[in-house]
This record gives sequence, structure tokens and C-alpha cells, in this order.
Amino acid sequence: MNSLSCKLNLPLGPSLRDQSIEAELQTRLEDGHRVFAVGDVHGHLATFKALLHRLQLKPEDRVVCLGDMIDRGPNSAGVVELIRGHPQIICLKGNHEHMATQSVQPDGTFEAWQPWMKRGGKSTYGSYIVQANGDLYQAKQQMLDDFMWLDALPTQLVLDQIRLVHAGYDPRMPIDMQGEKEHLWIRKEWFGHEGSVDPARTVFFGHTTTTKLGDCAGEVAFSSHLLADGRPSWVGLDVGAYNHVSPSLAAVDIATFRVVQQPTLRCDRWFERINTRRKQKGKKKKTWKGQENLREAEVARSFGLTALITRSKHASRSTLRAQRALEEAGVVFSPEPNGTTIGGYRIYRKSLSNGWEAQVSRGPTSFRVYRKNTSKYEEITHYPRTATTV
Repeated sequence: MNSLSCKLNLPLGPSLRDQSIEAELQTRLEDGHRVFAVGDVHGHLATFKALLHRLQLKPEDRVVCLGDMIDRGPNSAGVVELIRGHPQIICLKGNHEHMATQSVQPDGTFEAWQPWMKRGGKSTYGSYIVQANGDLYQAKQQMLDDFMWLDALPTQLVLDQIRLVHAGYDPRMPIDMQGEKEHLWIRKEWFGHEGSVDPARTVFFGHTTTTKLGDCAGEVAFSSHLLADGRPSWVGLDVGAYNHVSPSLAAVDIATFRVVQQPTLRCDRWFERINTRRKQKGKKKKTWKGQENLREAEVARSFGLTALITRSKHASRSTLRAQRALEEAGVVFSPEPNGTTIGGYRIYRKSLSNGWEAQVSRGPTSFRVYRKNTSKYEEITHYPRTATTV
């Protein structure tokens, strides 16, 4: 979406504020506690957890996610589960949540909305199936519950000196007359405006990557236009968890403007794993689009089933490696109906004729004990190693 019009024939509602949250945040700021604003997480769960760890939150501190918690990244289901259960995280609705909630039907059922699926929703859908271990019914029920929660999120929060919103505001309209169309979708009309939309408040927003906000690629962007008290008129926080310059997530203390940034972790760098990086003659190489022009994590493929198969293979290989290492150390395993497993003390093989028979484990099969005298080592005894059952 490159303009104010989202072009998706979406139902667009009015502004939604939560005055109880606004009062709580304002009180915490006045009491000297910290409130952080965080840009678009987009399903990068491991990196988001690492960022929270960097913040070293105290019990009275709070984190406000500025929308777009889901889509594109590898684990949107995990992100929603974390933020719903975390007492210190507050969320705003973003345009990706707005698209996702169109999957909730009027009769209360869930049916994936295709325009959303084409714009990053496949990775979210797949992550819920992976979370449910392939149970499509359970995945849909969880999505239905989560998306109804997302739909009720506020679109902006207004404090004494701060505004928090996902996309921004239209400088051509009275600020208090704007709704979801502006708060969730606006781009150029907002960040191309040089002045301030609210002379008394700094606006913290995401949605537009900072690669488009001057020379700020991969970094938090601060407006060059200042308010009367010397603060910037706006702060852009979508540094791009999957951009090709410096992928990361960022948080800003809304009182001190201190920036805390967490580079995208290797396990979340799906854009590098799918990147073909083919050089095309006469054209610039595509920096992060993968095969089939894929612009979301691998979990989008086959609605998460491919990811489940891959996870199962990784688990099997890890178990086998651990088993081999233990056998080399002299630990062997007990028989199970479906094969050898870790957990016992002997390893067995099945004979062709009669049941299970003992097998000598890998490695040395005997050892000798020596005693040292003044001239040479004398052999005391020889102990053969046998495979007795236990």
C-alpha cells in the first residue's frame, strides 16, 4: 500500500481510543517509570523477545507495540500469544491486523480473507497451524479468538505530550476527525509533511519503514521539525525487521527518546534463507525476494505443513546425533516397541528368529588393569566386556 487509499474495499471505522490505558500510561510517566514504543514486529518472535530482554523492564515499566505484530515473519502466532499474556505489553491495531480481522465472518466463524493472505497472511495462517501441530480445526479456533481480540485494539493513544499511532495522521484534516483510514493506512501524505500535526505532542508511529524517511535506513527516524519545547514533531520506529540494510527491531523511551535496537536474530532471518540473489544482466539484483517472489517466511509454504515436516526431520536428526554421542560414551539403550529410544541403559537389535537379543555397544569391548613396579608395568588381570541385559 503506497497511498492513503488502501484499495481493498475494507470497512473503515472511526478512531478508537482507550482512555483507561491512556490514564495509566500518563500516570506512570509522571511517576518516573519508563514507557517504550516499539515498531512493527511482523511475527519475528525470537528477535522481539531479545529486544524485551535488552529493555530490562522493571515491574512498573510498559511497552506499547505500534501495530503490525503479525504477518511476513516466521511466528506471528507466537507473537500474539506472548503479547496477550504479557502484563506489561500494550498494543495498537495496525493495517495488517485490520486485514486479518476480515477473516472473522458475521456468523462468528473463521474463513481466511484472500486479499490478506496475498499480503503476508499466509505466514500468519501457517504459524497457527504449526502451533497447533497440524490440527487445522484447533488453528482456526485460536485464530478466531486472537483476531477478535486484535479487532478490539485501539487505533491511537493520546497522552499529554505524546501521540501513539500505527501509520500517522493526515495533515490536511482536523486531527480529531480522523479514523482507521488515516491511523492504519496513510503514508506519503503523512511522512512527506514537513510541519507538525499537533503542536503540543510528538507522534510515535510505525508502518512506513525508515528507509523512506530521509537518510535513516535501518535506524529510528526523528523529524527535523521541532516543537516549541525542542522535541521532534514525529518519530518513525519501523526500522524493518526484514529490510536489506540493517534488519532489526527498535524501541524508544517516549520520555527521554533513548533508542534500544535489537538486530534480527539468525533464526528469524527468513529473508536471507530464501534469497536467491541471482544477478540479472542489465538489472539490479533483487535484495531479498526469494523464489516465486516470496516476501514472507518459509512457514507460508503449504500453510505450515512444510515447516512441520522440516521440524520433525530436525528433531529426528537431533535425537539420532544425541544417541550416537551417548553410545560412544558407553551409554546404551533399552528396547521399545517402535525402535530404540533414549532413556534406558542397553541397546538391542531384533533377530530374525526369536525376539530381541543383546548387542554389544560400539567402542572397546575389554580393558586391562596394570600395577606399576620399580622396573615395568605388570598386567594384573583382563576383564572382557560383555553385553548383559538389565
